[in-house]
Amino acid sequence: MIKKLRLLKVEDIEILFNWNINEKHYEYYTCRLLNEHKTFEDYRNRMIDLISTKKQMVYILVEEDMVLGKITLFDFNTRNKSAEVGYYLPSPNRGKGLGSFMLKSFIETVFEDDKLNLNKIYATTASNNYPSIKLLEKSGFKLDGRLREHYFIDENRYDQLIYSMLKREWIK
Repeated sequence: MIKKLRLLKVEDIEILFNWNINEKHYEYYTCRLLNEHKTFEDYRNRMIDLISTKKQMVYILVEEDMVLGKITLFDFNTRNKSAEVGYYLPSPNRGKGLGSFMLKSFIETVFEDDKLNLNKIYATTASNNYPSIKLLEKSGFKLDGRLREHYFIDENRYDQLIYSMLKREWIK
């Protein structure tokens, strides 16, 4: 079975919605405001708006017809030729090397895309999110900085780590 990365299709959105509503600890994976979507239609409309206005590019990792994970490019800055990366694997797909495969495929896709013209991609993660830190470092991202006590989770405070990769650092 061949795994591949492809752009999200409208018919895939329901799978992502179900991941969101079934994730018990979603607050551990982002420091951003949590968007609670009360209905699938609300979530679907928001996703379609973000994609159609080119505020996000959402890729999914698939194997045959099964969606395994997602990775998103957002916060595009054309002046600085940079964008942020966010990724997610549902819990049954973690610890199997899928994140490494997905991120590697993604890096290749976005740095080879002349229309995006990116010089840098970056990602943020909480200082206690050890799997994400390991994935970023294993993939060649460098630690750029730390926002102290930027995550508040269950009355605990964690730093936000900022990682990046420059196009010239990317090894094909």
